[in-house]
Amino acid sequence: MHEKRYQVFISSTYQDLQEERRAVQDVVISMGDFPVQMESFPAADEDQFEFIKALIDKCDYYVLIIAGRYGSVAEDGLSYTHKEFRYAVEKGVPVLVMLHGEPGKIPANKIEDSDSGRRRLKEFIAEAEHKRLRKTWTTFGDLKLAVREALDHAKATKPRVGWVRGDTPASLDALEELNEVRKENEKFREALGNLAVDIPLPSIPSATDLTVISLLPLVSTNRHGARKQGSSAKVQGSWISFFPVFFSNLEFGTNDWNGEYYWYIKNNESCVGIGSAMASELSWVDTSDLYKISRGTLDRLVAYYTEAGLMVSGNEGQSPFMEAAQRVARRHHIAGEASSFSVVDGEISVSTISSYEPDDNIPF
Repeated sequence: MHEKRYQVFISSTYQDLQEERRAVQDVVISMGDFPVQMESFPAADEDQFEFIKALIDKCDYYVLIIAGRYGSVAEDGLSYTHKEFRYAVEKGVPVLVMLHGEPGKIPANKIEDSDSGRRRLKEFIAEAEHKRLRKTWTTFGDLKLAVREALDHAKATKPRVGWVRGDTPASLDALEELNEVRKENEKFREALGNLAVDIPLPSIPSATDLTVISLLPLVSTNRHGARKQGSSAKVQGSWISFFPVFFSNLEFGTNDWNGEYYWYIKNNESCVGIGSAMASELSWVDTSDLYKISRGTLDRLVAYYTEAGLMVSGNEGQSPFMEAAQRVARRHHIAGEASSFSVVDGEISVSTISSYEPDDNIPF
């Protein structure tokens, strides 16, 4: 059979294990495979994590290096390394755990200095070790050997799709194997009968059907210390009437990997930008950063416009929008459709918040 090459994602905390990550990278390259790691993007945040998930989706194996640190913690209480690990498990990517064998010898500046950090690290190790291939290491040599042995074993016991040259003809062995699988599937179908169930999909609303969106209030402080707050309101409009505002205020970024581009939505910025812009369409006051829509509403709008063919299905490319989306947004701006929604509950207003706090110690 033709030799395959595999993409191997290398995951660990960053600052304390930079040399170890390079050692693992060298091993992966020496085996003829492709290392995938975020050395160019060491900063950990939710937007970056969305890009990392897209990379893990394309990898065949996942190498997790654990030493003395748990790592930067996200809003959900998990470190980004922990979140990467769980995502790889969720997607069925074989995980190879490389655990430091002598934690007592790790330098003090490379271990957790808080009780909560040490507790989280201990829980993470227990989760990563459970029913999973795990090797220990203490030196670079140990780590390189452990990774090589683990990858060899994984390739033999957990074969993955991998990569072959585009000009390589399909192997006769592979075709025969696929044919055997096909025959087995036919036997199962004959034995079990037709178990397929037709699950009806809900129909997508018409572009002119009405929907209600809740605008949530925010508090904003300007550079002079003045504080303003938006009000709560619900607005109603057609799906297409909301699209120009959605199109103009959806915040997204792009990253590239090996010449391929991937986009990701900046969720918090988008929720604030879209909500404030909707409020602005219905008021004469400045509503910037004083309203937002919920994350669930953002996801619902993204799902609808994707199903309607205005957004890309998946995250490949430099923009989430199809080419037709710009034309649709322009046409509805010209026709004045952007403001053809209205308040059905509450109001769009901005109030000033007083910074005065009475002193309870003043005698009267």
